[in-house]
Amino acid sequence: MQTLTVRELSRETARVLNTCDHEGQVVIRHTDGREYLLAPTQARRKRGKRQLPDFGKRMEAIFGTQVFSEKFIGEILNKGEH
Repeated sequence: MQTLTVRELSRETARVLNTCDHEGQVVIRHTDGREYLLAPTQARRKRGKRQLPDFGKRMEAIFGTQVFSEKFIGEILNKGEH
């Protein structure tokens, strides 16, 4: 069990909470000697791998199977219609 200060809790809250998650609990010590026990109330949830959308299918749904020439794209960009 790790002992941390109130100052660390105030300035580095995320690190203190991560330490609490990994060690199960931490002691927070005040400058006047008071101590507090900090422990998580629930186990950490496991997060699955994030699924990204299929950008190829999305593009095909919008544009179909059209192929745009570099000239056509260049004209649109030069006109400022994008």
